[in-house]
Amino acid sequence: MVKFTVGIDLGGTNIKAVLVDQNNEVKGYLKRAVQAELGPREVTRQMMGMVYTLLGENKLVPADLRGLGLGVPGLVDRREEKAVFLPNLPGWHHIPLGQWIREELDVPLLLDNDVRMAAWGEKLLGAGRGWDDMVCITVGTGIGAGIFLQGKMFRGHGESAGEIGHMTVEKDGLLCTCGNQGCLEMYASGRAIARKARELVKQKGFNLILELVEGDEARITAATVARAAELGDSKAQGIIEEAARYLGIGLANLANILNPRRIVIGGGVAGMGERLLGPVREVVQARAMPVNRDVEIVAAQLGELAGALGAALVARCRLADGKEKLKEI
Repeated sequence: MVKFTVGIDLGGTNIKAVLVDQNNEVKGYLKRAVQAELGPREVTRQMMGMVYTLLGENKLVPADLRGLGLGVPGLVDRREEKAVFLPNLPGWHHIPLGQWIREELDVPLLLDNDVRMAAWGEKLLGAGRGWDDMVCITVGTGIGAGIFLQGKMFRGHGESAGEIGHMTVEKDGLLCTCGNQGCLEMYASGRAIARKARELVKQKGFNLILELVEGDEARITAATVARAAELGDSKAQGIIEEAARYLGIGLANLANILNPRRIVIGGGVAGMGERLLGPVREVVQARAMPVNRDVEIVAAQLGELAGALGAALVARCRLADGKEKLKEI
């Protein structure tokens, strides 16, 4: 009998959920704006509501699920099934997600950081397939990384490895949500790009960006800036290039420290393609040690499905297919 798994990607802006069968075929996909203002408990109910919607659309019941994989944007305690600290979601400190989820849906759960889940998606089915020394970067509301060394996920002794968005790139820089100053996230994330555009639209020459949001500065996002750049706005392109320079600095540091063979860049901001990746490669070439300049920097292949799909695949392999598969998860 065919059994299914669900993968959920909880982001700072959206929740994405997929239903996957035993052949890795996506049978359903949902995307909803996260109702962060309602607090952790209601967001948990929102996620479970999406699971029930996916089941209903496929005429399934909870008993048809083999497992649920959930990626969250921050630090987690996998053993206790808790969200320890999610810097981009207010109030998410030591949240007992496992307990709350089981109150809504009795199904085996695998909890992890969202970027690690996306990294697994790319490692198993995407741009990281076949690469043992690979880093998958997600550039969205925040910036994080899933790190593979010699084919295994590297987590660190406290399982917090990969938080490259909180690498300091400006000594006395902007205050970050994590409490540090000058974090990479404050200069190269989607949120940073949007903030920079909102700061600059008050100056002359930013008419196109304002036109795209019908004069409402609050509606400016990184996607707005990208669209303006596509339409030939040189100032919008300048904002993207500045973000790319900071990202390149971060990746040059990463290349020097880890010496990966490939860096895969995904997330919403990575949708800008070569407009972003081209300048990033130039900075890495200029700043990395010569021995590390041959690192391949490529776009992710799974798009916005990466996190949710990775969560579903890992959940099935770890929870359903037994411990002999993907032991390093």
